[in-house]
Amino acid sequence: MIRILAILLLLLLGAQAQQPATLRVVSWNLQWFPGGRNGATKEEQEKQISAVREEIRKLRPDILLLQEVGSAAALEETLKPLGPEWSVSIVSRFTQGSFLSGQQVAIAARIPADSAWAEPWTNGWAQPPRGYAYASFLIGTKRLAIYCLHLKSNLGNPSENTSKREDAMEQLVAHLQTPRRAVPTPDAIIIGGDFNTDDPDTPTGQAAAERTFNLLRAQKFSWAFDGVRHAERITCPRKGRYPDASFDHFFTRGLNRPLARVVPTRASDHRPVVMDIAIP
Repeated sequence: MIRILAILLLLLLGAQAQQPATLRVVSWNLQWFPGGRNGATKEEQEKQISAVREEIRKLRPDILLLQEVGSAAALEETLKPLGPEWSVSIVSRFTQGSFLSGQQVAIAARIPADSAWAEPWTNGWAQPPRGYAYASFLIGTKRLAIYCLHLKSNLGNPSENTSKREDAMEQLVAHLQTPRRAVPTPDAIIIGGDFNTDDPDTPTGQAAAERTFNLLRAQKFSWAFDGVRHAERITCPRKGRYPDASFDHFFTRGLNRPLARVVPTRASDHRPVVMDIAIP
């Protein structure tokens, strides 16, 4: 009888060990964080820090991809009350001219990253702004690689903006194919952030011929809004002459094509995108 119970226990433990790890990943443009605008007052900064913290508490993410972060200290202040397991994996330090940009990208998580860094795009053929943040997480025996992006906005010349986004994506694809740093091969990859563009194959795309999405599709990445109606994936609501837009996205590889959803919020002019994943 004891032997039978022991066998059943081993079988149960083995079944539990084979269950995929489930994680929630959130991407969110925080709009000139902290404060919601360039040159925000101390009161405005504290108000947004509190609002963002409460939204994160409601969203219950395991990994955060953030854009327009102007202060690593403010991000740490935001996360500290959420629990000791939270830490900032990386905050970029991209420059604009000779000055540190007020719009950085960041990755934070409830699980420790075993490597993390940020790199600016090279000058390239269109000179895209900013760059990417990277973090690697070991989930059980599987390695998950995360890339956080904030591609060129739609301010200025439309053709130049499209070119800058495409140039940045070409550089990211080149990095994926031949990493510039010695990193273990990941079992799964997530690329997320503010793309400032939409699926070019729909009427809501910024440019019908833009290659930003298709460069990733050619590398076997799946779009987490695939099949989701435009009205259900608005991440940047109408503002002045700018219509409702779906600018914030996830692309995944090695994760069985998870779908994302958008959550309304007043803490930023962008809405967070939430994606639940299972690490096989």
